[in-house]
Amino acid sequence: MRLLKFRPRSESELKERLLRKRVPPAAVDSLLAEFKKKGLVDDARFARYFATQRMSFKPMGPRGLVSHLKAKGVAADVASQAVGEALGDRDEFQTARELAFSRISHLKGLGNEAIRRRLFGFLSRRGFSPDVVYRVVRELMEKNSRCLATGGE
Repeated sequence: MRLLKFRPRSESELKERLLRKRVPPAAVDSLLAEFKKKGLVDDARFARYFATQRMSFKPMGPRGLVSHLKAKGVAADVASQAVGEALGDRDEFQTARELAFSRISHLKGLGNEAIRRRLFGFLSRRGFSPDVVYRVVRELMEKNSRCLATGGE
């Protein structure tokens, strides 16, 4: 119950934690069935919560969010639906652009090719689609080159 007190958990997360505490597997299954019946454990609710929180505090691309949810034991279709709801009308390109723009300040002093590689890797690890990553990096590199050529903004 303490685990559920802080935030929703996936069924898989709870099962793993209880088994780690050496609770007998039969008792774990029984307890999880009771929790599901009472509505205390709901993977769909957990997935919506997780996706919404992640987009608020550590934005990611849809592929990254789905991947994180699947790693937490949420079914792929449930994860995809929750991510779709969490993203709403948020534009993947704009989200990736904002992240890359905030990240580029950490890369000052590096050559253009190093900046390009690091931005591409950063956005890819955050789960943005390759075409979005390519477009964002290309746009920021063009702006970055103009800033370097003019000596500022």
